[in-house]
Amino acid sequence: MKHFCLILLVLSLLFTSCSTLDKSERTIMVSGRAEIEVQPDMATFSLSVTERADTTKEAQESVNIKISKVIDILMSEYIIDRNDIKTTYMNISPEYSWQDGKQNLIGQKANQSVEITVRDISTLSSVFDSITQVSGISISNISLDSTQRASYLSQARKEAVENARERANDYATSQGLRAGDVINITEKSFDSTSVRIGNAVMAKAMMLDESVNASTEYYFSSIKVSSEIDGVFELIK
Repeated sequence: MKHFCLILLVLSLLFTSCSTLDKSERTIMVSGRAEIEVQPDMATFSLSVTERADTTKEAQESVNIKISKVIDILMSEYIIDRNDIKTTYMNISPEYSWQDGKQNLIGQKANQSVEITVRDISTLSSVFDSITQVSGISISNISLDSTQRASYLSQARKEAVENARERANDYATSQGLRAGDVINITEKSFDSTSVRIGNAVMAKAMMLDESVNASTEYYFSSIKVSSEIDGVFELIK
């Protein structure tokens, strides 16, 4: 009796294994991709100040004064939240020169960078005009983004799955089949990062001419949110 039960168990496992194999063979894996073009509604940029002086304290105080002036303009004129102004880098170091093969201390250098987020992109050009009234600052790493990027990314993911299903059906119909349920989805990549703009935008900040009263012109480009997946679909008749 025990041997008979053992034979039934082996046959049962063998049947289950074959059924699983048959089902796994009736699948197809394809890639799917979707890309959504979005109009940006916010911007982020870096502002840096570098000062040199005889002492470390003097150099750092000069940096602090300029950074404070910029922050005051941003918060008072454009109501930018203090949480949207973040220190990203700070460095204090001595400066040397070489003369006749000798290293000579010539002063102290202080550098500080802050990252600024402007959530009303329509004011960006005006923001640049205002803060460039503070001389000796550098602006770089200007990037555009959307406050709704999470929602757009969710939409792109759904569209990527549908794109994969369309591809699966293209292959399946050639064999008299069609794509059924999704068996597995693997996210290969997604991109909801901002678009980085070159530093040339800030030409006015570097070539400020008091005799010319010109406003900064800034032309916004769209950004793209994308998703790419691998999808495994069941093939059915």
